[in-house]
Amino acid sequence: MQATPQEYQFHQRLCARDDPIAFAELAECLYDALVQDVRKRAGYQADPVLVEEAVGEALLDYHDKPERYDPGRMSLHGYLVMSAYRDFQNAWAREHRVQARQVSVFDPAFRENEPLGSLESLDGRLQTEEMWAIIDESFPDPIERGIVELIINHVRSPEAYIQLLHLGDLPGDEQIRQAKLAHYRIARRLRRNLTQWLSRTGGEA
Repeated sequence: MQATPQEYQFHQRLCARDDPIAFAELAECLYDALVQDVRKRAGYQADPVLVEEAVGEALLDYHDKPERYDPGRMSLHGYLVMSAYRDFQNAWAREHRVQARQVSVFDPAFRENEPLGSLESLDGRLQTEEMWAIIDESFPDPIERGIVELIINHVRSPEAYIQLLHLGDLPGDEQIRQAKLAHYRIARRLRRNLTQWLSRTGGEA
């Protein structure tokens, strides 16, 4: 099924790269339905947090490279469901590989908290001091650094992100959406920066 007229319009706006609110409107329109459909494919026993992170990852990947999507071949919703489900499967596999190794990359002070799944594939190849040195270099902005610390502490509740991002004046739904998008962006950058560092130094991501 081809893209709907609304999806095609969103796609054109994203590809034009001159509409600052196109992606936010797209995410607001599709997010809940994507989460619901990906969770159906993953099975209702699947970790809902992994499902939501996979949907966010798929949306951000599409935002970065919308040209990969062909509106003449399938709907945008279907394309994003496929992408998110693939991300979910990869995240699920990483979690289970790490659980089998039974190692931890995080500071002992945080070990009572479950590490962020999307970072666990880096486990066992970074010392805590090295990790924080990379974070200090990659996230000089204090708000972004605060989000990194929330992620590493595995804070899932949006309230902490809303407070850190000063979103209190926005409507409730918009607060949560902006908090989730910030979480996804920073988590992805964190994982990529750590992975790139490992590649430069001969590690294996």
